[in-house]
Amino acid sequence: MSVLPVSEPSPFSVGSLYLIAFAQARAPHIGIILPTSLSSGILFHIRIDRNASPNWTYQTRLQNIVQDMFVTSLLRIRDVNIGGITLEQLTSVAKSVAIPENDEFGECFPWVLKVVEMIHTNGYLTVSSLSGLHDEFRAFANGNRAYARRDKFPNVAISTFCM
Repeated sequence: MSVLPVSEPSPFSVGSLYLIAFAQARAPHIGIILPTSLSSGILFHIRIDRNASPNWTYQTRLQNIVQDMFVTSLLRIRDVNIGGITLEQLTSVAKSVAIPENDEFGECFPWVLKVVEMIHTNGYLTVSSLSGLHDEFRAFANGNRAYARRDKFPNVAISTFCM
């Protein structure tokens, strides 16, 4: 298993806030994750569960970061060292964002950006450009397919549009 180097400062830290990408056939699935340990965190996202509903549904769950062959990318949007966001605050904001009432592919990233915008509006995050963040993360996540392996830690970077 590949681990982050100990001698270099890492862009990954427990309690910081990240956009997360999962490898899929057409485009990455995107959510928000708040790491609670070095190996996992609480994931906030929308998904389609055709057994429960044909439409998007909101879900929060514990998500492995280490040894998950679908997690490819983590983009830090809020560093815990400058003040974290609590699980309660993030849950409240995520639940307040409307869920698309359709089953169209690709709705997860626009929903995540609306959550990020609400986090910003509530004062828990400073975003200089949502469109810049969109383009930055899209380019970053699309280039990380090689990280879709159990023996690699996801590629981690720091957003230039958030703090």
